[in-house]
Amino acid sequence: MNNRVLKVFPREEGKSAKQLRRQGFIPAIYYGGNQMPQQLVASKKELNSLIRQLGESALFEIAMEEDVKTVILKEVQRDPVTREVIHIDLQDLPSNEKVNMSIPIRFMGAEELESKGRVLQRQAEIINVEGYAHLLPSHIDVYVGDMAPGEVIKVCDLKVDGDVEIVDPLDKIVAVVLMPE
Repeated sequence: MNNRVLKVFPREEGKSAKQLRRQGFIPAIYYGGNQMPQQLVASKKELNSLIRQLGESALFEIAMEEDVKTVILKEVQRDPVTREVIHIDLQDLPSNEKVNMSIPIRFMGAEELESKGRVLQRQAEIINVEGYAHLLPSHIDVYVGDMAPGEVIKVCDLKVDGDVEIVDPLDKIVAVVLMPE
Protein backbone atom coordinates (compact mmCIF):
# COMPACT_ATOMS: atom_id res chain seq x y z
CA MET A 1 0.00 0.00 0.00
CA ASN A 2 3.04 2.31 0.02
CA ASN A 3 2.12 3.85 -3.36
CA ARG A 4 -1.25 4.74 -1.86
CA VAL A 5 0.01 7.17 0.77
CA LEU A 6 -0.94 10.84 0.71
CA LYS A 7 0.99 13.23 2.94
CA VAL A 8 -1.28 15.70 4.73
CA PHE A 9 -0.50 18.59 7.06
CA PRO A 10 -2.50 20.52 9.65
CA ARG A 11 -4.12 23.58 8.07
CA GLU A 12 -2.74 26.88 9.31
CA GLU A 13 -5.34 29.23 10.71
CA GLY A 14 -5.91 32.42 8.78
CA LYS A 15 -5.10 31.06 5.33
CA SER A 16 -8.05 31.09 2.95
CA ALA A 17 -8.84 28.09 0.77
CA LYS A 18 -8.19 30.20 -2.31
CA GLN A 19 -4.75 31.19 -0.99
CA LEU A 20 -3.90 27.54 -0.24
CA ARG A 21 -4.91 26.43 -3.74
CA ARG A 22 -2.70 29.14 -5.28
CA GLN A 23 0.22 27.71 -3.28
CA GLY A 24 -0.41 24.20 -4.65
CA PHE A 25 -2.44 22.75 -1.77
CA ILE A 26 -5.98 21.41 -1.49
CA PRO A 27 -7.96 21.98 1.73
CA ALA A 28 -9.24 18.81 3.37
CA ILE A 29 -11.29 17.70 6.36
CA TYR A 30 -10.52 14.43 8.14
CA TYR A 31 -13.34 12.68 10.00
CA GLY A 32 -12.07 10.00 12.32
CA GLY A 33 -13.76 7.91 14.97
CA ASN A 34 -14.98 9.85 17.98
CA GLN A 35 -12.68 12.83 17.57
CA MET A 36 -13.49 16.27 16.22
CA PRO A 37 -12.98 16.76 12.46
CA GLN A 38 -9.48 18.02 11.62
CA GLN A 39 -8.72 20.64 8.99
CA LEU A 40 -5.80 19.56 6.81
CA VAL A 41 -4.09 20.38 3.53
CA ALA A 42 -2.67 18.04 0.88
CA SER A 43 -0.41 18.63 -2.09
CA LYS A 44 -2.53 19.26 -5.18
CA LYS A 45 -0.05 17.37 -7.37
CA GLU A 46 0.06 14.29 -5.08
CA LEU A 47 -3.71 14.25 -4.64
CA ASN A 48 -4.43 14.49 -8.37
CA SER A 49 -1.92 11.71 -9.03
CA LEU A 50 -3.57 9.52 -6.39
CA ILE A 51 -7.07 10.14 -7.81
CA ARG A 52 -5.84 9.36 -11.34
CA GLN A 53 -4.22 6.16 -10.13
CA LEU A 54 -6.92 4.87 -7.78
CA GLY A 55 -10.14 6.70 -8.63
CA GLU A 56 -12.38 8.70 -6.34
CA SER A 57 -13.75 5.75 -4.36
CA ALA A 58 -10.54 3.89 -3.52
CA LEU A 59 -9.06 3.60 -0.09
CA PHE A 60 -5.55 4.70 0.69
CA GLU A 61 -3.41 5.87 3.60
CA ILE A 62 -2.71 9.36 4.81
CA ALA A 63 0.50 10.24 6.61
CA MET A 64 -0.24 12.89 9.21
CA GLU A 65 2.97 13.86 11.05
CA GLU A 66 3.99 10.53 12.69
CA ASP A 67 0.58 8.91 12.26
CA VAL A 68 -0.62 6.80 9.31
CA LYS A 69 -4.35 6.13 8.87
CA THR A 70 -6.43 4.26 6.31
CA VAL A 71 -9.08 6.52 4.75
CA ILE A 72 -11.51 6.83 1.89
CA LEU A 73 -12.30 9.95 -0.10
CA LYS A 74 -15.78 10.60 1.26
CA GLU A 75 -16.34 13.60 -0.99
CA VAL A 76 -14.40 15.34 -3.74
CA GLN A 77 -15.53 18.88 -4.53
CA ARG A 78 -14.60 20.19 -7.97
CA ASP A 79 -14.70 23.61 -9.57
CA PRO A 80 -17.81 23.61 -11.79
CA VAL A 81 -15.96 25.22 -14.72
CA THR A 82 -12.40 23.84 -14.61
CA ARG A 83 -13.31 20.49 -12.91
CA GLU A 84 -10.19 20.84 -10.75
CA VAL A 85 -10.34 19.46 -7.21
CA ILE A 86 -10.97 22.31 -4.75
CA HIS A 87 -11.70 20.41 -1.50
CA ILE A 88 -11.79 16.84 -0.16
CA ASP A 89 -13.37 15.07 2.79
CA LEU A 90 -11.46 12.10 4.20
CA GLN A 91 -13.21 9.43 6.30
CA ASP A 92 -11.23 7.19 8.66
CA LEU A 93 -11.66 3.45 8.09
CA PRO A 94 -10.94 1.48 11.26
CA SER A 95 -9.01 -1.74 10.54
CA ASN A 96 -10.98 -3.75 13.11
CA GLU A 97 -14.46 -3.01 11.68
CA LYS A 98 -16.09 -4.09 8.44
CA VAL A 99 -17.02 -1.26 6.08
CA ASN A 100 -19.33 -0.94 3.09
CA MET A 101 -17.77 0.54 -0.04
CA SER A 102 -18.54 1.07 -3.69
CA ILE A 103 -15.81 -0.47 -5.86
CA PRO A 104 -15.46 0.38 -9.57
CA ILE A 105 -15.77 -2.39 -12.16
CA ARG A 106 -13.14 -2.44 -14.94
CA PHE A 107 -14.21 -4.15 -18.15
CA MET A 108 -11.13 -5.73 -19.71
CA GLY A 109 -11.08 -6.76 -23.38
CA ALA A 110 -13.82 -4.34 -24.51
CA GLU A 111 -11.68 -3.33 -27.53
CA GLU A 112 -11.39 -6.97 -28.60
CA LEU A 113 -15.16 -7.33 -28.31
CA GLU A 114 -15.77 -4.19 -30.39
CA SER A 115 -13.31 -5.38 -33.07
CA LYS A 116 -15.67 -8.37 -33.57
CA GLY A 117 -18.55 -5.95 -34.17
CA ARG A 118 -20.10 -6.49 -30.76
CA VAL A 119 -21.15 -3.84 -28.26
CA LEU A 120 -20.82 -4.02 -24.48
CA GLN A 121 -23.81 -2.42 -22.80
CA ARG A 122 -22.76 -1.56 -19.25
CA GLN A 123 -25.54 -1.68 -16.69
CA ALA A 124 -23.35 -1.05 -13.63
CA GLU A 125 -20.01 0.74 -13.22
CA ILE A 126 -19.64 0.06 -9.48
CA ILE A 127 -20.40 -2.78 -7.09
CA ASN A 128 -21.11 -2.51 -3.36
CA VAL A 129 -18.98 -4.70 -1.12
CA GLU A 130 -18.36 -5.23 2.58
CA GLY A 131 -15.17 -6.22 4.33
CA TYR A 132 -12.23 -5.03 6.38
CA ALA A 133 -10.77 -1.87 4.85
CA HIS A 134 -7.27 -3.27 4.30
CA LEU A 135 -8.70 -6.27 2.39
CA LEU A 136 -10.99 -4.39 -0.01
CA PRO A 137 -9.83 -4.25 -3.64
CA SER A 138 -9.44 -0.90 -5.42
CA HIS A 139 -11.43 -2.32 -8.38
CA ILE A 140 -12.90 -5.52 -9.79
CA ASP A 141 -11.74 -6.69 -13.23
CA VAL A 142 -14.14 -8.48 -15.60
CA TYR A 143 -12.86 -9.95 -18.88
CA VAL A 144 -15.39 -9.50 -21.70
CA GLY A 145 -13.25 -9.99 -24.84
CA ASP A 146 -14.49 -13.48 -25.72
CA MET A 147 -18.18 -13.02 -24.89
CA ALA A 148 -20.88 -13.85 -27.46
CA PRO A 149 -23.90 -11.70 -28.35
CA GLY A 150 -26.67 -12.09 -25.78
CA GLU A 151 -24.31 -13.11 -22.98
CA VAL A 152 -24.97 -11.43 -19.65
CA ILE A 153 -22.66 -10.73 -16.73
CA LYS A 154 -24.41 -10.69 -13.36
CA VAL A 155 -23.10 -9.80 -9.92
CA CYS A 156 -22.87 -13.52 -9.11
CA ASP A 157 -20.30 -13.86 -11.95
CA LEU A 158 -17.88 -11.36 -10.37
CA LYS A 159 -14.80 -12.72 -8.62
CA VAL A 160 -13.80 -11.24 -5.26
CA ASP A 161 -11.51 -12.42 -2.48
CA GLY A 162 -13.10 -14.72 0.11
CA ASP A 163 -12.75 -12.06 2.82
CA VAL A 164 -14.87 -9.60 0.80
CA GLU A 165 -18.64 -9.95 0.51
CA ILE A 166 -20.69 -8.50 -2.33
CA VAL A 167 -23.68 -6.60 -0.93
CA ASP A 168 -25.58 -6.03 -4.20
CA PRO A 169 -28.23 -8.58 -5.27
CA LEU A 170 -26.54 -11.53 -7.00
CA ASP A 171 -28.98 -11.42 -9.93
CA LYS A 172 -28.25 -7.75 -10.70
CA ILE A 173 -27.08 -7.35 -14.31
CA VAL A 174 -23.64 -5.77 -14.71
CA ALA A 175 -23.28 -5.89 -18.51
CA VAL A 176 -24.80 -7.38 -21.67
CA VAL A 177 -23.11 -8.10 -25.01
CA LEU A 178 -25.13 -6.91 -28.01
CA MET A 179 -24.76 -7.33 -31.76
CA PRO A 180 -25.78 -4.15 -33.57
CA GLU A 181 -28.27 -4.65 -36.40
